Amino acid sequence: MKKVIALFALIAVTVAVWLGASFYSARTTGNYVTSLPALYKQNNYMHIKTVEHRQSAFSSSGKFSVRFPNFMPFSDLAALEFIIQYEISNLLMPDSAGRLEWRLMGNEALAPMLKQIFGQGPTAHGKGSIGYDGQRQSSVELSELLFKDAQAALKLAPLTGVATWDNETLRLKLQSDQLNVRSENMVTDLRGMKLDVNLSNRALGIGTYDFTIDKGSSEFSTFEGMKLTKTASLENDRFNFVIAQKIKQYSFEKFKLRDVDQELAFRGLDKDSLMSISAVLRDVKAVNQLTADERLKLSTALRNLFDKGFSLGLPKLSAKLEGGTLTGIMNIDVLQAEATKSAFSSAQRIRAAGQLSLNGRGGLDPAQQATALMLGLAVKTPEGLTSKFEFSNGVIKANGRTFDVNENLKFIDSMINAALNP
Repeated sequence: MKKVIALFALIAVTVAVWLGASFYSARTTGNYVTSLPALYKQNNYMHIKTVEHRQSAFSSSGKFSVRFPNFMPFSDLAALEFIIQYEISNLLMPDSAGRLEWRLMGNEALAPMLKQIFGQGPTAHGKGSIGYDGQRQSSVELSELLFKDAQAALKLAPLTGVATWDNETLRLKLQSDQLNVRSENMVTDLRGMKLDVNLSNRALGIGTYDFTIDKGSSEFSTFEGMKLTKTASLENDRFNFVIAQKIKQYSFEKFKLRDVDQELAFRGLDKDSLMSISAVLRDVKAVNQLTADERLKLSTALRNLFDKGFSLGLPKLSAKLEGGTLTGIMNIDVLQAEATKSAFSSAQRIRAAGQLSLNGRGGLDPAQQATALMLGLAVKTPEGLTSKFEFSNGVIKANGRTFDVNENLKFIDSMINAALNP
C-alpha cells in the first residue's frame, strides 16, 4: 500500500512540475510577445506595434501589426503593414515547449487590395512549434493569387515553405510553381521559383538571400536557370552588399547568351550613415517633401557617407555569345575625404577603371566591329576586341586616347555638393 501511495505521490509531483513548467513557459512566451514593440522600436526595416495579448494558464492568443516602412516609401501607401493573429499553446511536450498557429492579413489600408486578390480566404497562415532552446519554427502557406481586371491579370500558384527563427536569426524557404502576369503592354511567365533567406542578424539584414527561377519567358525573351543572390555583411561598422546573378541560357529575339555570370558590389558603406538615411526616408513619400530638419539629417548622413569613402563596381562579368565570349570588370572608388569641411571634388575623390573584352566574333558582324574600332570604342587584339578605361584627377584614358573632363565635372560636383550641403 505504501508503494502505491508513493507512486501516486510521484505522479502528482511530476504532474505539478509539468503544469508549473508549462505555466512558466506560457508566461515567458507572453512576456516575449508583449515586448516585441520595444525590441523593434529602433529597427529601420520592420516595426511591430498594437499588441493585443490575452493570457490564460497554459495558452495565449492575440494580434499585432508588422510594418515595413521602407518597402514602398514613394507609393500611395505610407508603408506596407500587416496584421498577424496568433494562438499559442504552452503545455510542454517532449518535442516542443509550445505550439502556435498564425494568420496574416492586411491592415485597413491594404486589406481592400488583398481582398480583391485573395477573395475571402486568408492572405497567409501557418502552424509551428517553439523549441526548448528558444528557436521557433513554422510552416508558411499562401493561397493561390488570382487577380484580373480590364487592364491586367495576375496568377501566382500556391506558395509554401518553412520559417525558422530566434531572437536574432532567420531561415526562410519558400517556393511556388508559377507566376503569370499580363497587361496591355507586357506578358511574363515564370516557372519553378524558390526563395531561400538565411540571416545571422535579421535586424540589420545580414546574411544571404537566394532567389532561383527554373525558366521564364516574356513577349520577346526567354531564359533558363536563373539564380539571383544577395549577400550582406558588416565589417568594422562598414556594410558590404554583393548581388550576383547567374543565367544558364538567355535569348532576346535573335540575340543569345549562355552561362551568364555577373556581380554588382557595394563595399565599405558606413553603417551609421546608411541607418540615418534609412531612418529619414522610411516615413516619407517623396524626397522633395522633407521638413527642414529631415533635409538636414539626410544631407548630414550623405556627407558622412561620402567623407568616409566607399566603392562600387562590377567585380565579375562573363558570358558566352554566339561565336565568342564576353568578359569584363569595373570598379569605382570614392576616396576618403582628407578634410571633412572641404567641398566634394570628383577629380580629387573618384578613381575608376574597367575593361570589357570580346573574344571571337561574339555576335558582332564585321561591319559592327569596324564601327566600334573607328569610333574608338575598342581596340583590336589577337583574340578579338577590348575596351578599357581609367579615370583619375579629372582625366579619362580610354583605348589609347586621353580626355580632360575637369570642366565637365563642375556641373556634377555642383549637384553632389548641393545634396551634401543644403
